[in-house]
Amino acid sequence: MKYISYFFIAIASAFLVILLSLSSCSPNHKATTSQPMVMKDNPKSQPQTSQQTADATVKIRNFKFEPANLAIAVGKTVQFINVDEEPHTATATDGTFNSKALDTNQTWNYSATKPGIYPYICSVHPFMKGTLTVTQEKN
Repeated sequence: MKYISYFFIAIASAFLVILLSLSSCSPNHKATTSQPMVMKDNPKSQPQTSQQTADATVKIRNFKFEPANLAIAVGKTVQFINVDEEPHTATATDGTFNSKALDTNQTWNYSATKPGIYPYICSVHPFMKGTLTVTQEKN
């Protein structure tokens, strides 16, 4: 009987550790609805961590894509940079693009080839969502 109580204490302790570990992965969710942000060519605002120049930048910070909605023209390049301490991806829900897992301060560039609206998520944290709108017009 003595060993059965130790067994239940061990199970309860393991459950508590798992529960606390999982709860630390969930940031507070805020519902935001914003219009797509149109980025103009501005080389001063581009991070210097990649050799390929980008026309727009999406920062991954606090388990969010910033800006969450971005509009660029066909032929333009968007750079995703992870400034979180957790790995993240930029994965289009239709499979159009998919970055590898980006560690802290790593970047990944995507050059738009076809007009359309491309919702994307972080495949590691699927509650993180963004939208890339690619227009036909050249900015």
